Amino acid sequence: MLENFGTLGLFVVLAIVFPLLLIGLPLILRYSGVIPKNPSRDKQDTYECGMKPFREAWTQFNFHYYTFAILFVVMDIMSVMIFPWASNFRSLFGGVEEGRGDMIWALIAIAAFVLILLVGLVYAWKKKALEWK
Repeated sequence: MLENFGTLGLFVVLAIVFPLLLIGLPLILRYSGVIPKNPSRDKQDTYECGMKPFREAWTQFNFHYYTFAILFVVMDIMSVMIFPWASNFRSLFGGVEEGRGDMIWALIAIAAFVLILLVGLVYAWKKKALEWK
Protein backbone atom coordinates (compact mmCIF):
# COMPACT_ATOMS: atom_id res chain seq x y z
CA MET A 1 0.00 0.00 0.00
CA LEU A 2 2.89 2.34 0.65
CA GLU A 3 4.04 2.13 -2.98
CA ASN A 4 0.66 3.57 -4.04
CA PHE A 5 1.44 6.67 -2.02
CA GLY A 6 4.77 6.95 -3.82
CA THR A 7 2.97 7.10 -7.15
CA LEU A 8 0.53 9.64 -5.73
CA GLY A 9 3.43 11.71 -4.40
CA LEU A 10 5.09 11.64 -7.80
CA PHE A 11 1.91 12.92 -9.45
CA VAL A 12 1.55 15.68 -6.85
CA VAL A 13 5.15 16.78 -7.39
CA LEU A 14 4.66 16.76 -11.17
CA ALA A 15 1.40 18.68 -10.82
CA ILE A 16 3.25 21.40 -8.93
CA VAL A 17 6.53 21.45 -10.86
CA PHE A 18 5.15 21.33 -14.42
CA PRO A 19 3.04 24.54 -14.24
CA LEU A 20 5.82 26.34 -12.39
CA LEU A 21 8.24 25.26 -15.10
CA LEU A 22 5.90 26.46 -17.85
CA ILE A 23 5.56 29.84 -16.14
CA GLY A 24 9.15 30.17 -15.00
CA LEU A 25 11.07 29.03 -18.08
CA PRO A 26 10.04 31.95 -20.31
CA LEU A 27 10.83 34.38 -17.49
CA ILE A 28 14.27 32.84 -16.97
CA LEU A 29 14.98 32.93 -20.70
CA ARG A 30 13.78 36.55 -20.94
CA TYR A 31 15.91 37.88 -18.09
CA SER A 32 18.99 35.80 -19.00
CA GLY A 33 19.09 37.45 -22.43
CA VAL A 34 18.26 34.40 -24.54
CA ILE A 35 15.00 36.05 -25.68
CA PRO A 36 15.79 39.57 -26.91
CA LYS A 37 13.79 42.52 -25.66
CA ASN A 38 13.48 45.33 -28.16
CA PRO A 39 9.90 46.64 -28.12
CA SER A 40 8.67 49.06 -30.74
CA ARG A 41 5.34 50.67 -31.59
CA ASP A 42 4.75 48.16 -34.39
CA LYS A 43 5.34 45.19 -32.11
CA GLN A 44 2.94 46.53 -29.48
CA ASP A 45 0.16 47.16 -32.02
CA THR A 46 -2.79 44.79 -32.35
CA TYR A 47 -2.31 42.37 -35.23
CA GLU A 48 -5.34 41.60 -37.38
CA CYS A 49 -4.14 39.53 -40.34
CA GLY A 50 -1.80 42.21 -41.61
CA MET A 51 -4.43 44.95 -41.64
CA LYS A 52 -4.40 48.01 -39.47
CA PRO A 53 -7.14 47.86 -36.84
CA PHE A 54 -10.06 50.04 -37.86
CA ARG A 55 -11.84 50.15 -34.50
CA GLU A 56 -11.30 49.37 -30.85
CA ALA A 57 -10.82 45.66 -30.05
CA TRP A 58 -13.11 45.90 -27.02
CA THR A 59 -16.73 45.20 -27.93
CA GLN A 60 -19.62 44.36 -25.66
CA PHE A 61 -21.24 40.99 -26.34
CA ASN A 62 -24.82 40.07 -25.63
CA PHE A 63 -25.05 38.51 -22.16
CA HIS A 64 -27.37 35.77 -23.43
CA TYR A 65 -24.44 34.03 -25.13
CA TYR A 66 -22.83 33.62 -21.72
CA THR A 67 -26.10 32.43 -20.13
CA PHE A 68 -26.66 29.75 -22.75
CA ALA A 69 -23.03 28.64 -22.56
CA ILE A 70 -23.25 28.20 -18.78
CA LEU A 71 -26.57 26.38 -19.13
CA PHE A 72 -25.02 24.05 -21.72
CA VAL A 73 -22.05 23.30 -19.45
CA VAL A 74 -24.34 22.56 -16.48
CA MET A 75 -26.54 20.21 -18.49
CA ASP A 76 -23.49 18.57 -20.04
CA ILE A 77 -22.02 17.92 -16.60
CA MET A 78 -25.37 16.53 -15.48
CA SER A 79 -25.37 14.03 -18.34
CA VAL A 80 -21.74 13.12 -17.67
CA MET A 81 -22.59 12.43 -14.01
CA ILE A 82 -25.85 10.56 -14.58
CA PHE A 83 -24.93 8.30 -17.51
CA PRO A 84 -22.23 6.21 -15.76
CA TRP A 85 -24.35 6.06 -12.61
CA ALA A 86 -27.37 4.77 -14.54
CA SER A 87 -25.43 2.29 -16.67
CA ASN A 88 -23.78 0.68 -13.61
CA PHE A 89 -26.70 0.98 -11.19
CA ARG A 90 -27.27 -2.75 -10.67
CA SER A 91 -23.60 -3.65 -10.45
CA LEU A 92 -22.94 -0.99 -7.80
CA PHE A 93 -24.72 -2.89 -5.05
CA GLY A 94 -23.95 -6.59 -5.54
CA GLY A 95 -26.78 -8.74 -4.20
CA VAL A 96 -30.29 -7.38 -4.08
CA GLU A 97 -31.01 -8.08 -0.40
CA GLU A 98 -27.88 -6.67 1.22
CA GLY A 99 -27.70 -3.66 -1.13
CA ARG A 100 -31.32 -2.54 -0.78
CA GLY A 101 -30.58 0.32 1.65
CA ASP A 102 -27.62 1.53 -0.39
CA MET A 103 -29.75 1.43 -3.52
CA ILE A 104 -32.36 3.68 -1.91
CA TRP A 105 -29.69 6.15 -0.77
CA ALA A 106 -28.21 6.19 -4.27
CA LEU A 107 -31.64 6.94 -5.72
CA ILE A 108 -32.18 9.72 -3.17
CA ALA A 109 -28.77 11.22 -3.94
CA ILE A 110 -29.29 11.25 -7.72
CA ALA A 111 -32.86 12.55 -7.27
CA ALA A 112 -31.53 15.42 -5.12
CA PHE A 113 -28.87 16.15 -7.76
CA VAL A 114 -31.43 16.31 -10.57
CA LEU A 115 -33.89 18.26 -8.40
CA ILE A 116 -31.32 20.96 -7.63
CA LEU A 117 -30.56 21.34 -11.34
CA LEU A 118 -34.25 21.42 -12.24
CA VAL A 119 -34.95 24.08 -9.60
CA GLY A 120 -32.20 26.20 -11.16
CA LEU A 121 -33.65 25.66 -14.64
CA VAL A 122 -37.18 26.57 -13.50
CA TYR A 123 -35.81 29.66 -11.74
CA ALA A 124 -34.03 30.80 -14.91
CA TRP A 125 -37.16 30.08 -16.92
CA LYS A 126 -39.39 32.09 -14.56
CA LYS A 127 -36.94 35.01 -14.58
CA LYS A 128 -37.10 34.87 -18.41
CA ALA A 129 -33.34 34.52 -18.58
CA LEU A 130 -33.69 31.97 -21.37
CA GLU A 131 -35.63 34.26 -23.70
CA TRP A 132 -33.67 36.01 -26.40
CA LYS A 133 -34.57 39.70 -26.46
